[in-house]
Amino acid sequence: MESMTGFGNSSQVVDKYKITVLAKSVNNKGLGLYFRMPREAAHLEEALYRRGKELFSRGRIDVNVSVESDSGGVLPEPDITLARAYLEGADKLAKEFFLTSSPDAFRLVTLAGMMRVPDPSAGEGFDQNLLSAVEDVFQELLLSRREEGKGLALMFEENLKRIGELSGPVAEAHRERVTCLFTERKKRITELLGEAKIDENRLAQEMALLSDRIDITEEYQRLDAHIQSGLAVLADNGCGRKLGFILQEMHRELNTMGSKVDCSEAVHQVIEMKDILGGLREQVANVQ
Repeated sequence: MESMTGFGNSSQVVDKYKITVLAKSVNNKGLGLYFRMPREAAHLEEALYRRGKELFSRGRIDVNVSVESDSGGVLPEPDITLARAYLEGADKLAKEFFLTSSPDAFRLVTLAGMMRVPDPSAGEGFDQNLLSAVEDVFQELLLSRREEGKGLALMFEENLKRIGELSGPVAEAHRERVTCLFTERKKRITELLGEAKIDENRLAQEMALLSDRIDITEEYQRLDAHIQSGLAVLADNGCGRKLGFILQEMHRELNTMGSKVDCSEAVHQVIEMKDILGGLREQVANVQ
């Protein structure tokens, strides 16, 4: 079993830059992959999205990628090509309009675009290192989701078995209750009719119909089958939807059982089973 909630983080140092990747995952009906990346890494988003779809099938996954200078810091550098263009332009203007031209380095660096922080993506291995950092985070996130899934699987196993333990005595006690009701109703009908002739066949039919209406044997058998099915799928990493359907069917059987039992102890046990099942239906929303 794999949970849809988890967290992962990783970092890589490329030249003078540090690439940091954080990812968190929460439950979602389908798969949602959302990336926040700096401009220089935007061209890698499609490849990262494809990789995410290979590893995950459900959940909202937010991935935040940041690129910043390493501990020493990165200072802006002059754009020599742009500086040459500025100087050549100034020289042309001076010749055209008979102006004097005296280049000043300090004024030159204040011109738009002259001083630039080097583009980290231009460094060797930037793309590969960023892809590697995100892959590390994906793997850590996957491990986190599966570790949490182990705890969820244990909880589901314990509670499904607990429902099975409670339902058995309820079904057994109710079978005895049905037999007693059958005997009591037959005796009561005989007393009411007195000396009148009783159609035994008709009486048997009516009592059989009464027994069918209040018997919970079939509901118990279906409930037990659903419990076994639920236990069987817990090892599957993508069992969330299937398990949700099984719990929905269990809820239906317990509702029917609750409407048929009339013993206070049995009613309380059915309520306890429904309470356990309610907790499982909330938790299944976190299962992939």
